Amino acid sequence: MSLQNNIGKAIRALRSQKGVSQEKLALETGVGRRYMSDIENGRRNVSLEIIEKLANFFELSPSDFVKQIENADFPPLTLDSLKEYLCEHGYEDSVVLEKPDFVDAVVGVSEDGRVIYAYEKMVRSLMLSDGMDYEEAAEFIDFNTLGALPSMGEKAPIVLMEIEG
Repeated sequence: MSLQNNIGKAIRALRSQKGVSQEKLALETGVGRRYMSDIENGRRNVSLEIIEKLANFFELSPSDFVKQIENADFPPLTLDSLKEYLCEHGYEDSVVLEKPDFVDAVVGVSEDGRVIYAYEKMVRSLMLSDGMDYEEAAEFIDFNTLGALPSMGEKAPIVLMEIEG
């Protein structure tokens, strides 16, 4: 699949996750609706300026937006596909966070089958899905998720925290 098509797929997926129309996206980013349609359908190239506007709209860094584009050929991870993957690889006893599911924050699976989540992506997930601000989302995760990890056993998920240097 071409890069142009992947850009379109990534934009459609992000729009769908955010629940916005193509028209609203075009209006909010200052890109013409017809041009936006052509981008989504893989018929137009995208400038770095437009990539930056789209990344800002979707509350992503430009590098995270590019990662979305790079992964556009892969079907989006769902709770069911994550569980299916774990079962297929003999990790059916792994603990998967389900309410909230934080599937958008999954960054991998450890060698022993523990699901690995990125803390900042968990926060962003709650902000988008539940309308919390950063502090509310972080407090929710710290209390309800991180606080519960010790009681989840040896297959408890791993939550990665970024180190600022």
